[in-house]
Amino acid sequence: MIEANQITGLVLAGGRGARMGGADKGLQKFNGTPLALHALLRLQLQEGGLVSELMINANRNLGAYEAFGAPVWPDSLSDYAGPLAGFLTGLERVETPYLLTVPCDVPRFPLDLAKRLASAFDDPATEIAMVGAPEADGQVRAQPVFCLLKAELLESLSAFTQGGGRKIDRWTAQHHTVLVPFDQAGDDPRAFANTNTLDELHALEQAGP
Repeated sequence: MIEANQITGLVLAGGRGARMGGADKGLQKFNGTPLALHALLRLQLQEGGLVSELMINANRNLGAYEAFGAPVWPDSLSDYAGPLAGFLTGLERVETPYLLTVPCDVPRFPLDLAKRLASAFDDPATEIAMVGAPEADGQVRAQPVFCLLKAELLESLSAFTQGGGRKIDRWTAQHHTVLVPFDQAGDDPRAFANTNTLDELHALEQAGP
């Protein structure tokens, strides 16, 4: 069972922003607040006080990210190796027993995210809890950038990435991973809508609360 202050929240903002024309995605604004800062604030507001520490994974404009008040760590792997490089960076730095990863481009992720993922660890065999969210066709599918991980998985991930592995799901498949569905009555259907382009970002803003 996970208790208060046992989780560090990591905002993943290390991508190239290719579909935003190369813009640094985490610095684009959602309702007037930079996406990465917005994600930090939602992590601070997680129910149950489960998230006690915060970090940002970024590879550009580090000074701008540092201004948000959380430690900023670039990828330890070279050449924009993707979200799994952010996972590795977080596991290398985390000082709590668990690490919660969230991308910077999903501004509506729920405030009970940590609590619901943490419930999967009531089973002591669980090593990773991953979000399952409904998509446009109504099917619940894994959202692998939203993971709650045991910090002790660092050695496993180091070995996987050193062997050239870059796909999150191929690594998580090596561990006891529980998919936690976020399709219950009352769940926001846009909670895990990501904003890969500026048009998608503006559309999500206009959708309202």
